[in-house]
Amino acid sequence: MSGPLDKESVRLAMDQAWRDHQHTRDQTWKALQFEIMIAAGVIGVSWQIESAAAILLGSLLVFVVALCGAMITKHHRNSVEITKFRHIRHCQHELALDTPDLIDGIGEPRTITIRDAFRWCEGNTALFIMRMHVAIMAFALLLFLWKAAQLIAK
Repeated sequence: MSGPLDKESVRLAMDQAWRDHQHTRDQTWKALQFEIMIAAGVIGVSWQIESAAAILLGSLLVFVVALCGAMITKHHRNSVEITKFRHIRHCQHELALDTPDLIDGIGEPRTITIRDAFRWCEGNTALFIMRMHVAIMAFALLLFLWKAAQLIAK
């Protein structure tokens, strides 16, 4: 027995979906901020102490944290955001907000992968964050290789 949907319930559901989307985006940004703080800490340690082990372990830690951040970004985009946007579009349709004079040409975000960070012709927030994760991973890898090469050269 399905009847007409209560418009206020649909509006509330759409509002909650937008809030969920914003919360997810905030979590994605926070993951990136934590990576940057850890990377800055590793740089600080490498300047203050001459422990090769600390630098090697620190760079590995930064790499793993950045990889986890990239996976979080990928999951948030490919699962949460796409699901929420699909839900929002259904709510907009139910509320008759998807007419061309109100909302036109808005679609669901497309899925992303870590490789998409290298597609420079595309840009959106999720890809920017993914690019930052990749840059931090590259930094960590270069720091690790630099310190390992120094140890080998001794």
